[in-house]
Amino acid sequence: MKNLLASVGQMLFPNLCVCCDGYLSKQEVSVCDLCLYTLSKFELIAALDNPLAKKFWGRLKLEAATAYLSYKGTNDVKKLMHALKYKGDTHLGIEMGKWLGDALIRTGNFSTIDCVIPIPLHPKRQMLRGYNQCDLLGHGLCEAMKIPMISDVVVRERHNSTQTKKKRYDRYVNSKELFRVIDPSRIQGKNVLLIDDVITTGSTMESCGSVLLDVEGLKLSLASLAVAI
Repeated sequence: MKNLLASVGQMLFPNLCVCCDGYLSKQEVSVCDLCLYTLSKFELIAALDNPLAKKFWGRLKLEAATAYLSYKGTNDVKKLMHALKYKGDTHLGIEMGKWLGDALIRTGNFSTIDCVIPIPLHPKRQMLRGYNQCDLLGHGLCEAMKIPMISDVVVRERHNSTQTKKKRYDRYVNSKELFRVIDPSRIQGKNVLLIDDVITTGSTMESCGSVLLDVEGLKLSLASLAVAI
């Protein structure tokens, strides 16, 4: 009876791949195995001088920086990010966090991380969306890496306008003085991994990372599910 109900439910509300709209098996979550395999991956993910790390040279003192996927406006990564941000696919967010965590483990560059901090949303935007997609990624990543997440030590001070269509300088200005550390003692002397869903110019990461680096003894690494290089 239980299997019959499940089959009827699958016919009425089919479980489809976010990327190709094909049917998912019971073992697949949001993305089919074929699409996951063919997603555009970030090259040189394990290199300490990869293009993402170089983006922050002279801007932030980092131990390591990398991403899992390469964001291109016409590929399936765009569909994933849209589903994560705007379609409320929380299961996808946690699953993608696991992908990122597994990828970081394989690089060998993040083995000394003490805790993960997701880029916070302003409370107004989080209330409208219903969740912070970076928190979802953080939960999956921390499950994979077996490290804790601290999501309440950094707050977003103001509700900045969307970054999507801004040029690089405008993004930088828009991101200045956005963040504040509210309890530095909790992360003093720790090796912190700051995570975001997509990095474009890096202005938001730079703004948040700079306030974290003001904390005594803190070492900082960055990771993103996707990056536009």
